[in-house]
Amino acid sequence: MEAVLHRSGFRMQPSQVADRLDVADHIFGDVEVAKTLVHNVSSREDVFAATDMWIDTLAIDGKRNPGNPDHIGMWTIRNETNHNQFVGIRGVFVAPGLPENAVATFVAVARAYWGNGVSGDSSALLCGQVFEKSNVDAIYTRIWPKLNPASDAVQHRLGFAPAERHTLRDTFGEKRMFEVLEFDLWRASNLENEGYEETLRQVSIRIGQLAAEQLLNPDAAVKRITAALPEGIAQSPKVTAQITGDVEIGMSNPAWASYRMSRNDWYSKIDSL
Repeated sequence: MEAVLHRSGFRMQPSQVADRLDVADHIFGDVEVAKTLVHNVSSREDVFAATDMWIDTLAIDGKRNPGNPDHIGMWTIRNETNHNQFVGIRGVFVAPGLPENAVATFVAVARAYWGNGVSGDSSALLCGQVFEKSNVDAIYTRIWPKLNPASDAVQHRLGFAPAERHTLRDTFGEKRMFEVLEFDLWRASNLENEGYEETLRQVSIRIGQLAAEQLLNPDAAVKRITAALPEGIAQSPKVTAQITGDVEIGMSNPAWASYRMSRNDWYSKIDSL
C-alpha cells in the first residue's frame, strides 16, 4: 500500500531496509519516542537491535521477511515537501497472545512531527487496508494511557474500544519484561536534579505494570527505582512517596492497555472519519 495522509500530505509507503538509519535515529534512538515502546534502547547497540527486529521481519525487503500478505508489514511515512524527511513508521503484525484471526498495529512518530495528526490518519488507512485485504476479524492496539494520553484519545476517536487485558508477559514474554525494567531503571539513573518529576512518574508507572504482572513485588519495585536514582534526587523526602504512589497507579490502572476494533465496528465508523 502507498497512500497520502489527508491532513498532512505526508506519504506512507512500504518500509525498506534503506530506512534503517532513520528508524534507528528518530524512533528507537530518541528516548522520548522509544519510552512507550517495549524495548531496552539504553545503548546504541540496543537501538539497532530493536530497529533490526522490526526491519528484518516487516520491511518489504527484510532478510527475514517470510513473504508477508498485503495487510501485514511496516510502512514508512515521509514528508516529500521537505526533502523526503522521515516522519515515522506504522506496522501491522501477528502478535502472540491475541485471539485467533486478529492482528496488532503500532505507530511511532519522530518527535519533530508530533501534533500533525500522523497517528490518527495512518491508523485509518491501515484499518481499511487490513479489513479490505484480509479476512481478519479484529485489529488490536496497545498503549500506555497514563504515559501517552494523546494516543489514547486517538484510539477512542477512531472507534477502538477497550478490550480484555493482554499483559506484557502474554504479548512479549518475560525476557522483554526484564528489558523494560532495565530500560526504565537506566532512565531513572540519568535523571537530573531539575525537572525530573515527569520522567520519574513515567518510569514508576511502567515498573508498576511489571509489579502487577509479578516480575517483582511492589516494595522491590520502589527500592530498585530509588537505588537507580542519582544521589541528589534519591535523598529528596518527597521522592519515595512519589515513586510509591506511581508504582501503585501502574499496578492498578493497568498501565498497559489493549484496544480492539472489529470488522463491524470499522465499517460502522468509517463514514465519520
